[in-house]
Amino acid sequence: MIPFRKPLLKTLKAATACFMVLVPSQESVVLEGPGSIRKLPDLMKKQNIRKPLVITDRVLMEKHLPAGLFEAFKAAGMPCAVYDGVQPNPSIKNVEEAYGLYIKNGCDAVVGFGGGSSMDCAKVVAGRAVRPRRTADQLGGYFKIMLPVPKKLPRIVAVPTTAGTGAETTSAAVITDVGRNTKYTVNDFLIHPHVIVLDPELTLGLPPFFTAITAMDALSHAIEGYIGGAHCKFSDDYSEKAVRMIFGHIDRVYKNGGDLEARGQMMLASYYAGIVLNRALTGYVHPFAHKIGGLYHLPHGRVIGAVMPLVLEYYGDTIAGRLARLADVIEASTPAMSESRKAAAFIASLRGFNRSYGIGETIPELREADFPEIAKSVHGECIPYPVPRIMDDRDIFRILKALQREL
Repeated sequence: MIPFRKPLLKTLKAATACFMVLVPSQESVVLEGPGSIRKLPDLMKKQNIRKPLVITDRVLMEKHLPAGLFEAFKAAGMPCAVYDGVQPNPSIKNVEEAYGLYIKNGCDAVVGFGGGSSMDCAKVVAGRAVRPRRTADQLGGYFKIMLPVPKKLPRIVAVPTTAGTGAETTSAAVITDVGRNTKYTVNDFLIHPHVIVLDPELTLGLPPFFTAITAMDALSHAIEGYIGGAHCKFSDDYSEKAVRMIFGHIDRVYKNGGDLEARGQMMLASYYAGIVLNRALTGYVHPFAHKIGGLYHLPHGRVIGAVMPLVLEYYGDTIAGRLARLADVIEASTPAMSESRKAAAFIASLRGFNRSYGIGETIPELREADFPEIAKSVHGECIPYPVPRIMDDRDIFRILKALQREL
């Protein structure tokens, strides 16, 4: 374990929880509903944006998914530049390439169009514009680019094409350091999106597996914020809404990707879960997923799905009451059940989600030789998070071992 004693860690985590309660909510303009992407250029004009850089990936370009946005820009007489090189886990190279285009084309805004990768890349490009003397790898850590606040900030627009990452609502971004096989987080209020577009038409082509793993990612945001030390009435309300909506609509969108109403509900659920993430933070699930996903190049939501039940079981009685309430929310419990039985029923529902929608419950790619490296990364990332119970190396190794074997 990193050289901090548990009492000191508990004090730090408690201080983080108190700080997060005092942080004012970040406000964004939200365009919501089918076809809302076409309203974006007019809104950007009203905000005095002259030339945005659209940051996306080649797969979406080949599918012509941004075509509606480009047509709307053209109709509004607004030029734009395009960077379409974002990788599934955006790298430092992606950020630097996109930032180079931003400067070369004289842009004054970024539009992250796609999944969490494109939106995170866009946010860090905005961070580079705020602090041009720092490269992408120098922006990592907690609130490193926050002060002093520059006079002019690039506008950040987030256009999710999945329902799950929550990147459209957060003041954070995750970037991959390919050379070190790891991911790191940039946290700063300055990279919070100013405009969010929730257009369910953009998610209609999402395959069932990716629909499931992005939904699991959203669930993890809602659940970890709900059980952590920074939760409050504000975040609890959004957590319960998100969990209820995801469990209530996942089957419809998984079996019928063209169900526009259900797609819209999943986008709203992801948005609500992102609000929770931004306000109440996360816990051990995400540090596990960041390191394992970066090390073995695995989809984030797949790792989240496998890890989360094991982490919740580790927390045990410390969160039984909170999980019992979530079991009630999704109607996985009965009045006769004890608190602990309700909590177990909720965890069983998560495992059922994994089995029903192809996520799986193990990560056979895990190598025991990598366990110490994973543990070190988990400890380091989790230092400020107000988790219900602190892990040591043995606890982490037990979870990794469980992920290797069939249940």
